[in-house]
Amino acid sequence: MISCALQDMLAMIIGTMIFLKFASEEDIGWNALVINKMIPITILSWLLCVSYFRLYRIDVLFSLEEYYANSWRAFLTQRILWHSYIFFFQDDILYFIGSKANLFQISFLLFYFLLSRILFTLIIVKIKRWVPKRYTVAIWGFNKTSIELASQLETNGYFIHFEGILNENSSEDYLTKEDFSIELTNAIHKASDENINELYIVTKPDYITDLNYFFELGDKHCMRLKFVPDFSTISKNHFCASNFNNFHVIKPRHEPLQNAYNRLLKRTFDLAFSIFVIVFILSWLYPLLAIIIKKQSKGPVLFKQLRTGKKNEPFWCYKFRSMYINGDESRQAQREDARITPIGKFIRRTSLDEMPQFFNVLLGKMSVVGPRPHMIKHTTDYNGHINNFMVRHFVKPGITGLAQVSGLRGETKKVSDMKRRVRTDIDYVQRWSLITDIKICFLTVIVTLKGDENAF
Repeated sequence: MISCALQDMLAMIIGTMIFLKFASEEDIGWNALVINKMIPITILSWLLCVSYFRLYRIDVLFSLEEYYANSWRAFLTQRILWHSYIFFFQDDILYFIGSKANLFQISFLLFYFLLSRILFTLIIVKIKRWVPKRYTVAIWGFNKTSIELASQLETNGYFIHFEGILNENSSEDYLTKEDFSIELTNAIHKASDENINELYIVTKPDYITDLNYFFELGDKHCMRLKFVPDFSTISKNHFCASNFNNFHVIKPRHEPLQNAYNRLLKRTFDLAFSIFVIVFILSWLYPLLAIIIKKQSKGPVLFKQLRTGKKNEPFWCYKFRSMYINGDESRQAQREDARITPIGKFIRRTSLDEMPQFFNVLLGKMSVVGPRPHMIKHTTDYNGHINNFMVRHFVKPGITGLAQVSGLRGETKKVSDMKRRVRTDIDYVQRWSLITDIKICFLTVIVTLKGDENAF
């Protein structure tokens, strides 16, 4: 673990030194603050990234799939932070476009990470072969949950020997709890004879009568017992289990933004992004669009509407007004809608009408990325027809979102259209990460530049 951390840090520093060497030969007027602080910034940004992605934890290192994924996530995030630092403090950004320094640095780092991860895999495989007597693990109980658990143990078990599901060929259905207890007792004795060190017992919760008896029986055989409740017959969905003090808690889904650290990280990103847009874009775009909007139609520059926010609380959502003043504000915009002004067609197609919502982000009512907020009436209507509709309101609504970059933007003519959008929003709630937010922001720019057929 320490060796991997030191090697990666050394590679990042060497990469920066390569950049500095070639940058000094290029005709760029470097800011002294940028040049002098590059290596400390490299170290700090890399430490921040590996800490956030927990790259060098033992369980991550011995789960190759997770180690590879976290390595590239940390690398890409560090590159973004590193270049952002230069962008903010360097007047000339030609260092990034066609710069030899940047090209040689990124080539070295990509080659290092690819080679080092291949060598790490070979070393892990060798170490596994050197272990003379590995920790033996097995599962007792054949059902959907045990099959999924077996898959996880087979994938991540680099220093264990997984024997499989001991009774996978058994088709017995236990009529009483006593029958189950007798069968499990026999299974523990048999597992002990086969030198099983750890036994996962996957069964329905109502079969389990006396855990203490079975734990004591396992202790007598120097065997660790672990009970895994099988909820596959109760629900088709995956549950999320956790502990609160001495209480076992089962939740319908995993929500990363329930973690205070993740909320702080997302809020920091929102503040930095919104302040940047307001200062460098809206400072000149707002007065320009205001003049055109006022010239083409009577009414205010901004259109505000009550929409559903986090925790189902309403808030005023701001947009550049793209329609003539009328009394029909609850109807969704349609293709060739007569209510849209000439400038409105342009700003809606390019999503510029959403730009004032960065003020909503600054005020804490919205996020840069999240489920799009709906009108109060639409929230009430769809909540009665779509299961889990309100789950999307567990987080702040966003200016853009996963649904929008997945082609699910625009008018929802059918309930099935909204169902697809809601499923995508819930997927975002369950899988949130800072990298996901950054990726969605980039995809939003790409979709906007290419032109979205659903934007009208």
